[in-house]
Amino acid sequence: MNLNKRYKTDKSKEIEGTVIDYTDDLGNVIAWFKCKRPGGRNTEFQKVFNRKLKENRQEIVANENEDLSNRILAEVFAEAVILEWGGDIEGPDGEMPAECTKENIIWLFSEEAPDLFRDLSKRLEYRSRWQAEEKAGAGKNSKPVSTTSSGGDRKKKSSKKDGDKASAPQ
Repeated sequence: MNLNKRYKTDKSKEIEGTVIDYTDDLGNVIAWFKCKRPGGRNTEFQKVFNRKLKENRQEIVANENEDLSNRILAEVFAEAVILEWGGDIEGPDGEMPAECTKENIIWLFSEEAPDLFRDLSKRLEYRSRWQAEEKAGAGKNSKPVSTTSSGGDRKKKSSKKDGDKASAPQ
């Protein structure tokens, strides 16, 4: 494999999104997030990020703190990265499952579970998540081999692909 192929990404995955699963200790999917790539070919991400920085410039300069930075980035993800979610995600008023809205995304990631936000952000950084599936062998009948870990048997939203089978943060 040459260097170009090693780093080439799949445009459709970056724009249309991929699914990240969160599982319990038994491997059952308890929640999932369908996300666009934060950056790369998702040019909307950079546009929204720049707009949010401009809108909050005075507050950023006056208050250099992690909570403000986290909230701004959560707003960017709400507008340009998170496409949908599902599973056992509780909303700000205790509703289950919470509707995937900008307000709920911002609340979950900046107020309720900032560590979940950090974990999801890290998972979205993996280059392999955005790469095209490779063909095994050279023949016409080759089967694609995923470059990301499989979500296994999904207990919720079985139509989703490219899941990441990792335990939910405790």
